[in-house]
Amino acid sequence: MDKPEVTVRFYTALRARAGTDEIACRAASVRGVLRYLKSNFGNDFNKTLNSCHIFLNEENIVFLRGASTKLKDGDTLHILPPTGGG
Repeated sequence: MDKPEVTVRFYTALRARAGTDEIACRAASVRGVLRYLKSNFGNDFNKTLNSCHIFLNEENIVFLRGASTKLKDGDTLHILPPTGGG
């Protein structure tokens, strides 16, 4: 069975490190997407990725099944680096 195709959107510093604002990826779970990203982008990207918030469509994966969250065709993962404020 084919893995679902999802859109992965990058924001702020992660977008700059990826060199694009989105990619298409085939993976069965969030963990599969993270493996793909870590193997295809550089160390600076990976360092930033480790501290990011990840949303599946509109929901933070923390409130789903974390990295084990299953994906389906047409899903969008939004990966947002933490922001500072004061």
